[in-house]
Amino acid sequence: MPKPKKEIISKREKLMTMVAEMAKSPAKFSKVMLGHELFKYNAEYADSTERFLIYRSGRQAGKTMTTAVKAIHWSFFAPIMSKDAREKKEAVIIIAAPTQNQASIMFDRIRTLVKNSDFLSQYVVRSTQTEMWIQWLNKKGITKIYVRATGETGVTLRGYSPHVIIADECAFIKRSIMVAFLPSGMATQANVWLTSTPFGKQGYFYESSQASRPKVEDGLWKEFHVRSIDNPKIANDPLFLEQVKSLSQEEYTQEVEGEFLDIGDSLIPFDLLMSAHSRKWSPTGATRFFMGLDVARSGRDETVFIVIEVDEDNKIRVVEYQKESQSNLVDIVGRIGEFMQKYPFETIFIDETGLGGGVVDLARRRDYPIRGITFSLSEKSKMYSNIRMIFENKKIVVPQDDKRVLYQLSYLKRAYTEEGKLKVKVEDGTKDDHADALALACQAVSFGDGWYYIESGEGWKNMMG
Repeated sequence: MPKPKKEIISKREKLMTMVAEMAKSPAKFSKVMLGHELFKYNAEYADSTERFLIYRSGRQAGKTMTTAVKAIHWSFFAPIMSKDAREKKEAVIIIAAPTQNQASIMFDRIRTLVKNSDFLSQYVVRSTQTEMWIQWLNKKGITKIYVRATGETGVTLRGYSPHVIIADECAFIKRSIMVAFLPSGMATQANVWLTSTPFGKQGYFYESSQASRPKVEDGLWKEFHVRSIDNPKIANDPLFLEQVKSLSQEEYTQEVEGEFLDIGDSLIPFDLLMSAHSRKWSPTGATRFFMGLDVARSGRDETVFIVIEVDEDNKIRVVEYQKESQSNLVDIVGRIGEFMQKYPFETIFIDETGLGGGVVDLARRRDYPIRGITFSLSEKSKMYSNIRMIFENKKIVVPQDDKRVLYQLSYLKRAYTEEGKLKVKVEDGTKDDHADALALACQAVSFGDGWYYIESGEGWKNMMG
């Protein structure tokens, strides 16, 4: 028996009402269409209709997932969101991040959420590793989502007229790239969403945050600031709380509280750190492998292993790094052996101050290519003067998504002795174990007298002479 006409009209009205509500609320759209319910603080960000938005947060606050939801919602309701898109019957969303891996994280969330929806997946007309085309719900146009790495120059962002610009990990994108890229959305009156954990009081992300409301009465930007512990799942997660214990005060402030830190008088300037993070690795000739090892000395320290690759042009790439809480010496030497099975190390540099001396002794008994470095004031200053020169010469790539190495390098301050020699200043409450491990590994490269390496038992060899 056919359903009564009134019942059919009632269901249609309810459906239209729900669609209208979802069009106005990405949070509701997420719950109904994507099966993902946002926390209240993220729902407020998702539902914001401001054109210029900043999401500044600590780790695991949900910025990537929530921005992905917001982008999906905008894609399907583009003709409502943008007059320009409606007239052209086409909308463009650009997701930009310093590296392709970082940009792909948000894009993968978008792709997974859409494809996991039986209803929405029917509207996908193209899907690759770097782009997705989605038909509008009214089927009168298409939204094209592109994912791009900014790199050092931002050249990959040229040629687009986006309706939505998403700058993920924006604190790590050069200011010059942002300033050059944003005008591409002027003609389309693009929405701009900046998302990131903070990284120092410099750069476009910091400047935009400072110019946001209510800090500035007539500010362009609307900022949402979220701490990691605002996430109820994080606040009660014993594993996360245990990780927090290993953070220094500055790391906690930046990575959990989501606050900017003053990195004035930095040993390595902000722009050089940014460049090292986004630079592509293009090795010249054969490459060699070295490792730096900083052994934990106290309760809050970590033992850090950093592997670097060096080409014939003295360019350096951080290949891998691992960290662990304090271990006994035998375990550390065993871990060195595991690394040696993966990489043909020419030299492994170890801080032999304190417990590291025992590691050096045990490793040498196994004929590992070990070089012990005593962390005296002069030796450490020399080591960090060298790594500063490496960054200044733009000879290093630090591609890790975990930015602990860059964070710690940014905490280090430069000071000078009465004789005018550079020395490294480490603030109270600041950790430098990751930075030390990288500086140790970079002992293989010198920009003073040339390029050097050590062969076990043979001392220094000048490869430039």
